[in-house]
Amino acid sequence: MRRLGIGILLVLAVILTICMSAVGTGSVLDRNRMSSTDMPGSPEPVTLRLTYWANSQLTVEKNEAVIRLFEQAYPNIRVKAEYFWGDAYAGNLAVMAATNSLPDMIRMDYADILKYIEKDLLLPLNPYIESGAIDLALSNPIHNQASTAHGLTYGINIGNNALVMFYNPKLLHEAGVEPPGPDYTWEQYESDLRTIRVKTGVYGDMVWTFKHFQVWLRQQGKSLYNASQTGLGYDDDELFVSFFKRQLRLQDDGLISPAALEQGTRGLDDGVFPRGLTAFGAQTYWSNQIDIMEKQLGYPIGLAMYPGSGDRGMYIKPSFFHGIARSSKHPDEAALFIDFFTNNLEAAKTLNGYFGLPYNPRVIAGIRDSLSPTQRKVLDYLDLVERRGSPIDPPESAVGSELVKLFNLLQREMLYRRITPEEGAAKFRSEAMAKLSAQAQTP
Repeated sequence: MRRLGIGILLVLAVILTICMSAVGTGSVLDRNRMSSTDMPGSPEPVTLRLTYWANSQLTVEKNEAVIRLFEQAYPNIRVKAEYFWGDAYAGNLAVMAATNSLPDMIRMDYADILKYIEKDLLLPLNPYIESGAIDLALSNPIHNQASTAHGLTYGINIGNNALVMFYNPKLLHEAGVEPPGPDYTWEQYESDLRTIRVKTGVYGDMVWTFKHFQVWLRQQGKSLYNASQTGLGYDDDELFVSFFKRQLRLQDDGLISPAALEQGTRGLDDGVFPRGLTAFGAQTYWSNQIDIMEKQLGYPIGLAMYPGSGDRGMYIKPSFFHGIARSSKHPDEAALFIDFFTNNLEAAKTLNGYFGLPYNPRVIAGIRDSLSPTQRKVLDYLDLVERRGSPIDPPESAVGSELVKLFNLLQREMLYRRITPEEGAAKFRSEAMAKLSAQAQTP
C-alpha cells in the first residue's frame, strides 16, 4: 500500500507540473510583465534578427552589450545582430524588403520610417503598447508621435537627440575665445573663427551640411518643404545664396577646413574635429555622438547650438525607431526585446545615453545617479534645445535622399568655384521642384 501511495503521489505531481506548465505557456505579451526569474517553464528556443546602422565600432559595442544583457535575462531567446556601415544600410534594407527577408526588428531613422509604413512592411505595435508589453504608460506620447500613422504606432523611439555644434575647450582656451552660449550670433561665430585661426593655427570649423541649411531656413521661419511636400518651403533664393556666400568667404579665408580634407573621412571617429584639426565640430553631429568625440580626443568637450539659432532653429529628434517587420515569425519576442532596449534600467545604464537619452520618467530617475559627467552635459543640452528650439519638421519627403545628393553635388561645385551660389540656387530649385512634383504625381 505504501508503494501504491507513493506511486499515486508521483502521478499527481507529474499532472500538477503539466498543468502549471500549461498555465505558463501563454504569449510573451503576458510573460513580459514578469521578471526573467519568474519566466515559466522552458520556452522553445527563438532566434531574432536585428539590423541597424553602424557609424563606429563603439556603436557595435553598445548594441552587443545590451544584447548580452537581454540574452542573460531571457536564455531561450538569441539575438542575431546585423549591421551595415554608412550609406550601405539603406541599400541593404531595400534589398531585404524587396526579397521578403527583412529581419524581425528594424532600426529606422525618423526620416525613413514613414516609407516602411506606407509600404506596409511594419507591424502595428498598438496591441503590445496597450497590454503593457511595450511600456509607454508614463511616457509623453510626443516622443513616439513621428512613428504614428492613421492612429497606429509602428516604431518605438530608442532615445532623444539634437543636432549640436561640438567645441574643443582646449583650443578655445588657447585662442582666448569664450564657449558659445544660447544666444551665439553668426557675427560672433565668424569673429571667433578668425581669432582661432590666428591664435592656434587650426581651422575654426568644418564644411556645413544639408542639415545646416535646413536649420538656417528654420532660423528664418522657413522650411525645406512646403506643407504638402510638393515643393520647396521657401520662395526667396537669397536664403540659399547667402548661406553659401558666407561659407565660401570662410573657406577663402582659411577659417573652415577645405572640402578636400573631409572627403577622405571614413567614419565619425575619423573626422577632422575628433582628430583635433578644428575647434568647432558643426558637421551633421548629434548630441549622442559625444562619446565618440571624447574617446578620440581623449578629453571632455562642449556642446552648443548652431550660431543664430535663437528661439527656433534647433529641435529635439528621436535618434532611431525600433519596428517589427510584418513578416516576423516571432513578433512577441521582438516586442519583448524592444521593451527591454527601451525601458530596462541595466540596459539604460549600459547605453549611457549613447543612442539618445531615454524619455520614460521612471528610466530617467533610475539612471540619473549613474549618468556620467558627459551624459549630464547632454541632458542639460537637450533641456536647452527643448526650451529654446521649436518642434521638429515633418519627416523627409520620399525623395529627401535625392535632395541631399543634389545639395551635396551642388555644394562641391560651389566650393570648387565651378558655379556661383546664384547658379547653385537656381539649379537646386529647378531640380528639387522637378523631383518633388514627380513624386506628387506618382500614384
